[in-house]
Amino acid sequence: MIKTMTLAAGLLALGALVAPQMSSAASFSPVPGITGGDTRLVETVQWRGRCRAWRRECASRWGWGGWRFRRCLARHGCL
Repeated sequence: MIKTMTLAAGLLALGALVAPQMSSAASFSPVPGITGGDTRLVETVQWRGRCRAWRRECASRWGWGGWRFRRCLARHGCL
């Protein structure tokens, strides 16, 4: 019983690897009908400004330079 289950699982895995992948080379376009100034799918992020704000916030909560300050920055991705 275990041999047949192992064989069946192996055949299913092999079939998934050998099957052709359904991929498209076409670019993804924004949904039609969206109105507004910016219709991009990816928005740029201002990392420096965000981390500057979190440094000030963490310093006001925990003081400058302690382990809690560094933990606060690390939790917000700014260390």
